[in-house]
Amino acid sequence: VRGVCSSFSKGLTQNYISIYVVELGADTIQLGGLNSVGSLVNTFISAPIGWLADRYSLKTAFLLGLILEVLMPLFFALAWSWEMLVIPIVLSSMTMVTTLTIERVLAADSLKDRDRATGFGVLMTLSQIPVMVAPVVAGIIVERLGGISAEAIRPLFYISFVISLLASAWTYFKLKEVEPSPSIRHESFLSGFKRVLAGRWWLKRWLLVELLGSFIFGSTLPFITVYAVEVKGADAITLGLMGSALSLVSTIFSIPLGRLGDKIGRKKTILLLRPTLYLSYMLLVWAPRPEFLILSFALRGFLWSATNVWMSMQMELVPREERGRWGGTINTFRSIVRIPAPIIGGFLWTYVDPSVPFLLLILIDSLVRMPILSTVPETLTELEKDGGIRPSTRKPD
Repeated sequence: VRGVCSSFSKGLTQNYISIYVVELGADTIQLGGLNSVGSLVNTFISAPIGWLADRYSLKTAFLLGLILEVLMPLFFALAWSWEMLVIPIVLSSMTMVTTLTIERVLAADSLKDRDRATGFGVLMTLSQIPVMVAPVVAGIIVERLGGISAEAIRPLFYISFVISLLASAWTYFKLKEVEPSPSIRHESFLSGFKRVLAGRWWLKRWLLVELLGSFIFGSTLPFITVYAVEVKGADAITLGLMGSALSLVSTIFSIPLGRLGDKIGRKKTILLLRPTLYLSYMLLVWAPRPEFLILSFALRGFLWSATNVWMSMQMELVPREERGRWGGTINTFRSIVRIPAPIIGGFLWTYVDPSVPFLLLILIDSLVRMPILSTVPETLTELEKDGGIRPSTRKPD
């Protein structure tokens, strides 16, 4: 229930946040700077959140994230200048390392190893159904209020706030506590994180993949809808259809791709679908008319469909009792890289060409990131052999 409501709430606003920032007076470099501030804050809270989840209470960490999730759209709605948006953008970044991370841990722990990717696919399908509708609803509201402007976008955040508040209140009364492993309670903060990485060379490679991904996506994601509007001429209805196309493809293919990941392996599925990401960004840059942007986002839907496979592999790289700290470790390093990424993206947009960040993403992901991922052990195979990947003395590939 919370996932469905949260998805609809976020679906109303997700295509308009960057545009809202620009409409309130920020340029692309300032837009990148705001996102960098959010990543800076995440650098300091990601590890403690993961440690808290493993050692004390998943429920407490999750409820903290829900509070931030409720406040975020309210602060967006109340802002009257782009400088004020630093608060909700920081809150938005913080929810990524609280609610999103804890949701993944809770879901991974509740699913069987052999069916984990499929299970994630079912959860994603259910949560994506309202997102097919929300962007179109948002586009109609914005168009009825006069087209793309700060004042036409603002009501979307008020609606999002009300939905988030009701969904979070329901979750508070329904969520049950998950007891941590007794051995974890006696570990110190630093020793717990050292234990996660000790003797696991494959985790260092996975972290490198995460770092590169954080940089290339951090340098592009804040600018996609701005690029669609300012460079390609998209209006509010087109933006709504773009979001709905992405969600429709993601909804249709999440479960089939989850089953594929459970059958042939997580890594093979991820690598198999990667070309759709590159085609999506090439089409975004090439699009001669706004209508082609809808097809571009539909192709991105395949990447979103494979997110459940990615999450399964990410969580399976460590034993169950270490997943909170592992998620905190990933988010800490990702946040460090995301501090300069959007600023660099803004500079490339302003002083080179708006399309350069998107083309750079294709090059780094295809020539560097995916080759590194190919050397990480297939978690499905390891789970079938001994129930999980644990510290090993075997040599790296």
